[in-house]
Amino acid sequence: MSAVELLAAALPPRAPPEPASDGVCCLLGTHEPCIDRKHAIKPSFTNLDLLRAPDSDHVSVRAWRVLTHSEPPTPQQLAKRMERRKASGTVRKAAMERENFPLVQASWITDGMQVITLDRVAVRAHVLRDGGVPAAQWAGYVTTSQQKHGCLRAPVNHNGSQRWLFEMDVVDCSDRAKVAEWWERLRSTRVAGIPRPVIETLDCSVHLMSKHAALWREFERWARPRYQSPLFRLLTYLLPSEEEIRGKQD
Repeated sequence: MSAVELLAAALPPRAPPEPASDGVCCLLGTHEPCIDRKHAIKPSFTNLDLLRAPDSDHVSVRAWRVLTHSEPPTPQQLAKRMERRKASGTVRKAAMERENFPLVQASWITDGMQVITLDRVAVRAHVLRDGGVPAAQWAGYVTTSQQKHGCLRAPVNHNGSQRWLFEMDVVDCSDRAKVAEWWERLRSTRVAGIPRPVIETLDCSVHLMSKHAALWREFERWARPRYQSPLFRLLTYLLPSEEEIRGKQD
């Protein structure tokens, strides 16, 4: 079972752009109803290592539905686009009506029954949840770039494993004690006044270091051998924003 197959099972049915016939899906490597590959994978696609049958000219209807899945803009998005249009007068009608591609433009999680798009706070809740994500099998993707098709690389979890795809890196969160320990160290440093970009890069200015000398020395010593790891990067991305911190203090 792949993430593409989980997503296909959860997404609503949709008629393909041409009649399907039996073939080998270039993405899944399976024999099933297929259409021409061009409807889902363009000639500019270069990650042929992600295809199980790269020489096939066909893509399954299931994979096509996942790779081209789109949704109409939400009322909130339409309102924001209307505001921009009124302010600048440059937002064209086509841009106003542009559809969303949530499997590319948002983080998501699926268990094969449903697909849920996630913002940063929702991802945090899943990653830090006691015991982790409870589904028997699931896949999850976390993105900040909103440009990649995470379904092509996201691992499928079984038997309690807790692996997320964060951009192009697989982050193993299965060691729940380790996740909790690292999170508390990162969160407490953030709440103490160290900005997220500084935690992410360990590039601390002299001025900031002078304000938090003891804290920074201790944190930097702990973080230096860890800060380039996928788990450190994911947890740093999930740290509370300034607004969240202020809200808890008010």
